[in-house]
Amino acid sequence: MMETYQNQFESAAQEIARHIEDATISKAAHFAIAARYNNRESTLQRTAAVSFSGVVLSWYISTQLYAVLDGLGWIVYPAIKMATQSAIPTGFIIANLIATTFLFLNRYGDKAYRHREAAQKYHRFFRKCINWRTECPAPSYVLVAMATAYREELSEINDSSPDIEEWAWSVAHEELNNGGNKYNVDKEKTT
Repeated sequence: MMETYQNQFESAAQEIARHIEDATISKAAHFAIAARYNNRESTLQRTAAVSFSGVVLSWYISTQLYAVLDGLGWIVYPAIKMATQSAIPTGFIIANLIATTFLFLNRYGDKAYRHREAAQKYHRFFRKCINWRTECPAPSYVLVAMATAYREELSEINDSSPDIEEWAWSVAHEELNNGGNKYNVDKEKTT
């Protein structure tokens, strides 16, 4: 009878070890995706802000500054006036429209939030699994029940999480092969 307990205990321990590995890789991949989406959103927001500022600045230069320069008797070449009054603002407006359109269509912030939330769920599950020996230190049927409950919880997390892109799997495996996870869940902010 003790041998049966021992075999089931070892099988359940192996299953929990697989859950830990799955949670570790999945959370690393989700954090990598969240970081990439946050970077994309930040880049597009900066582009939109800079391009809007460029439109305002070029408008100011083309109206106010040229009036002052003309009043002082300085000559402003028509090509420079043409550039600041039409070409430069048009370029900034196009950049602003493109950045705003990409932000609206891709919703990188929302995607980053969903992936960060999934990564945090995997991390909480990982922490729960990593401490299984304190809850069940000796061979018993309790560990079998825990392994089954953990399997169901992991399945629920997998089902509710967004898909992981192929490149993120590679990043996660590479990080783990290099000795760990560079994402600190305590520093990640949910926005």
